[in-house]
Amino acid sequence: MKILFISHSSVLKSHQRKLAILAEKYGHEIILVTPPYWPEGGVKTIPYTGYPSITYLTGKVWFPKKMVHIYLDARDILKKTDPDIVYIEEEPFDFACYEFISAAVKSGKKAAFFTWENIRRGHNFIYTYFNDFCIAKASGAVAGNAEAKDILLEKGFKKDVAILPQYGVDTAEFTKKKEREQGAPFNVAFVGRLTVEKGIGIILEAFSGPDNAILHIAGTGPMEGLLRETVHKEKMDDRVKFYGHVEREEIPKFLSAMDCLVLPSITTANWKEQFGRVIIEAFAAGVPVIGSDSGEIPRVIGDAGLIFHEGSADGLKARLKELIAGSDLYKELQNKGLRRVKENFTNEKIAQRLDEFFRALVK
Repeated sequence: MKILFISHSSVLKSHQRKLAILAEKYGHEIILVTPPYWPEGGVKTIPYTGYPSITYLTGKVWFPKKMVHIYLDARDILKKTDPDIVYIEEEPFDFACYEFISAAVKSGKKAAFFTWENIRRGHNFIYTYFNDFCIAKASGAVAGNAEAKDILLEKGFKKDVAILPQYGVDTAEFTKKKEREQGAPFNVAFVGRLTVEKGIGIILEAFSGPDNAILHIAGTGPMEGLLRETVHKEKMDDRVKFYGHVEREEIPKFLSAMDCLVLPSITTANWKEQFGRVIIEAFAAGVPVIGSDSGEIPRVIGDAGLIFHEGSADGLKARLKELIAGSDLYKELQNKGLRRVKENFTNEKIAQRLDEFFRALVK
């Protein structure tokens, strides 16, 4: 089966792994279309083109705004490649999704899109038109979380919707952390943007509790200056370490030195945790996870971690103390996390489920 993938985030090598598996293991002809670059993580990133099993095409793209892109050659790409399926990893209200689905419909091709959107919000009339068109014309969809599927169904989407994350992990890249030494400091990790909605302030508030713990913060963002000031003011400099931006390739090494990952996201009017990729990365590293109940976090964690109510520093503090004190609980969560990621969130599993989705789409 010839599948045309359109994906701005697949400029990264790690995001192309599922495509290589679809080609190498399942025999699909994969053509990946990306912009000539993308501000991935705020950094201008040129597409990786090193997988021999993937055919790469660079679209002619206009960027009217930083995160808004329009392909000037969508119809030409479709005509040139003549795929069996067009799969657009863009939200249905994005112009890129609209133009490729429109081109697919005119060419009589099956088309599907991907969505993370888990907040019920209104759009301006242009985005509403794109969204309604894509929902009406697509032959299927993939939702990155359960609520995104619910929203599609509420909007009248009547085709098949698969629920699976956009990307998985390769467990071979991770080394299970060594046993924690008796009496050693308990290393707690936060990985992500330093913003209000990511709940980083909740961790600092909770950290006034366990004395034998060190907080390791990997990430940058608008709250960084305030956080550093707070740490200094509260005389926590020896208990909180800042690492700045950590490249994705370095995340396995970073996590392997940790004893726990905390993802304390907070729901706002315009944002809710859509998945929490760092959760499955921690699972793969054998690191127990404590997460808030914002958005998709509880569903991703399942029974393999601990949950606290979002915004509750006391709730997080209690969970930290529970994990630090419970050696049996710690080992249990390690094993459950490793099993959960292998059964649900590897790139192999994502590719398998995409293969099933695409084969059902063309029946």
